[in-house]
Amino acid sequence: MKRHSLWTVIVFLFIVTILVLPSTYAAPKRAKQYIAKQIVNFKADGNLREWKKVEAVPFDELKDVGNAIPKPNDFTGSGKVAWSESEPNRIYFAVEIIDDKLQDIHPANDTWWEDDSVEFMFDFDNSMVGDDLVQWTIAANGKEISAAGTKDNCEWVVLNEGTKYIYEVAIDPTKDNPAKPGKGTKFKAKDGLLIGLSFHANDCENGTREHQIGWIPGGAWDPLSYGDLIFSKEVLAVEASGKLAVTWGKMKSR
Repeated sequence: MKRHSLWTVIVFLFIVTILVLPSTYAAPKRAKQYIAKQIVNFKADGNLREWKKVEAVPFDELKDVGNAIPKPNDFTGSGKVAWSESEPNRIYFAVEIIDDKLQDIHPANDTWWEDDSVEFMFDFDNSMVGDDLVQWTIAANGKEISAAGTKDNCEWVVLNEGTKYIYEVAIDPTKDNPAKPGKGTKFKAKDGLLIGLSFHANDCENGTREHQIGWIPGGAWDPLSYGDLIFSKEVLAVEASGKLAVTWGKMKSR
């Protein structure tokens, strides 16, 4: 009788554990992790006041193209990621790029990667399978977006002054995309959720792409060359005094 009771307790505890722990929690599997915390009052306007306390990761690793990281006066970049429980279907990004020369030649056959741009790539299912990857790319001119992007699944702005470019982006994969239909449509961020992420920039000059530089080394379409994006319930407060010192006025596109 006692033995039967012990097994009953063990089975009960196992069932409770399975029910309590969300199935979407996963242990990190990749070389790098980024903890995406919550920000409030997100607005894709290029004013990064709400991003002040968000961790930035440098774009200092080569992806598909380039023999060496370019010199800082040629190209530098960094990116941030965040989210909000009020909009759990969207992932927010802030990317800052310094690029000495804008290439905006509108290459033929929709080879948009031959123009300066930033790519946002995801493994929403955390499957480590190349066919499951989804990509959004936004041109540095703030106007063009790659085939996955639509006005429903992506909100963005690119602000430019001199050699500096600010991308502020919100991607909603639950609004289906024409490039990879069905991929990411079940996405809903919550504390502990883990997906694969690679975001990086195309540095183009002299009519071609000279570098692709990002957070993680390795191929842009290699799912093992991604980092773990882990969502946290922590909310980052906005400093009341936080303001941009520069007035951005030369380019504001969507």
